[in-house]
This record gives sequence, structure tokens and C-alpha cells, in this order.
Amino acid sequence: MVEEQFKKSGASDSRFFVEPVIQQIHLPAGIAGPYEMDLDVRCFLVGAPDRLILIDAGPEGSAFAIDQALQRVNAPWSDVTDIVLTHSHPDHVGGLDEVVSKAPGAAVWAGAPDIPNIPSADPLRPLREGDHVGGLRVLQTPGHTSGHISLLDEDGGVLFVGDALGTLTGAVARAPSQFTSDAAQAEESLRRLSETQPTRMLFSHGPEVPDPVAQLRGLLAGTSGT
Repeated sequence: MVEEQFKKSGASDSRFFVEPVIQQIHLPAGIAGPYEMDLDVRCFLVGAPDRLILIDAGPEGSAFAIDQALQRVNAPWSDVTDIVLTHSHPDHVGGLDEVVSKAPGAAVWAGAPDIPNIPSADPLRPLREGDHVGGLRVLQTPGHTSGHISLLDEDGGVLFVGDALGTLTGAVARAPSQFTSDAAQAEESLRRLSETQPTRMLFSHGPEVPDPVAQLRGLLAGTSGT
């Protein structure tokens, strides 16, 4: 079904498609600062003729939103072959057990250092630099968490950066410091991402922005962003 739906989409690259799963979460005052906050969190269905990969499982209760995304690409839960977790924070792994219960045949992957911090009823498979899940190549981008990973589609040129970087009011922005375990590592990971040449950069928090690599380089140089 994944291959059939991709052909229907009219995309030029028959090996690859992305379907975002966008949800809104509410943070009470004291979690991300003195004020309450509403923000988006994004999972992604990544399809190819022989795989359907879910990047992140979202917060607790995400299965309904993911189910809607599967319906949009005309795929059942049984088509999901892999679940790849960018990092261990609850807005990315809170829905894992429910998602796995609906896609029990899927392999579940995460950056090796984060695995001890991810509650899961099923074993997680470790990912390290240069590993591949389908056509996605793993880039270790620690700092936000010790095992944070980004994923690069080598054929389509799409870079999934997880929470290494986000967007805010049309510009790239660093992850909030209160949720970053090692600021120096996080900055080095941003420098590494700034050296890539993706055709698109997709963020777990915030929509796409124009020229994201140029924006990221400006952010690191202190000439743009926050």
C-alpha cells in the first residue's frame, strides 16, 4: 500500500515521501519557564516502496494522530516497519508503548546512549553514527540529550534534526537551555548540521523555514536567530 500511495502522490522521487504528524502540547508554568506555554511537536511518517518509518512516537496519546496520518497515506499500522526515536524526552517517546501495540511488527530504534532513559515494554535497538534504517543515515548529534540523533535521507536530501534545532516565528532557534543536557555538545552538533547540504530540513518543533542551513550558519555566527 505504501508504494501505491506514493505513486498517487505525484512526487518526483518514487523512493521517498514524508507525512508530518503535528500535535499541540501544553506546558504548565514552571516547566519551561515562569509562564505556561503551548507548542507543537512533530512526528514524521517516512515512506519508501519497501519501508514505512515513523520518526518519533510523540507524547502520550499520540496514536490517534498517527492513525490519521496513516489514513492520509492509505497505509495500515501493519505497514509500519520501523520506529526511530530521535531522543528520550517524553514528548517524543511518551506514546511509544501504545504505538508499538498497534504496530507490533515494527523494529524500534534509538541512539544507544539514550536507550536506558526510554521506558519501553519492548527492547530497543541501538543506533550509532553511520548506521542506516532504510535509506536514512544516522548522524549522532548529542547535546540536547546524550544520545540525540538526526537522520538524513541520502537520496531525497531531507534532514530530520529532532530537537537539535527548532524554528520560532520563521527563523531557526536553539533548543531551550533548560531542556538541553550539554550546551557545548549541542553547539558542536549544530556546527556539524551546518556543514550538511540537505534539500529540506525538518524540525520536531516548528515548521520548515527558507534556507535553513544559511539561517543556522547565521545563528552560529551570532547574526540571526536567538
